[in-house]
Amino acid sequence: MERAQLDEASFVFSQEGNCMDSKNEIEILEIKCMNDLGIDQTERCFYVLKTESWSIDSLDELQELIDRIKKSLQK
Repeated sequence: MERAQLDEASFVFSQEGNCMDSKNEIEILEIKCMNDLGIDQTERCFYVLKTESWSIDSLDELQELIDRIKKSLQK
C-alpha cells in the first residue's frame, strides 16, 4: 500500500491586538499550506492567508511565520 499523501495543512496564529485598533484584543491569522500534488511529495506548497485583522511591523515577521510552518512540515 502506498503512503498517504498530505495535500493540505492549516496553521492558526494568534497575537495581542495592535495599539492602533482598540476593538481587536486578539488578532488571528490562519495560513493554509496547500498542494494537490502533495505537500510532502513536492516539498512545496501554496500559502493561503486568511484574517480579519493581523498586524506586522516588518516583512521579517511574516517570513518568520512561514519559516515556522516549513520547519513543522519537514520530514
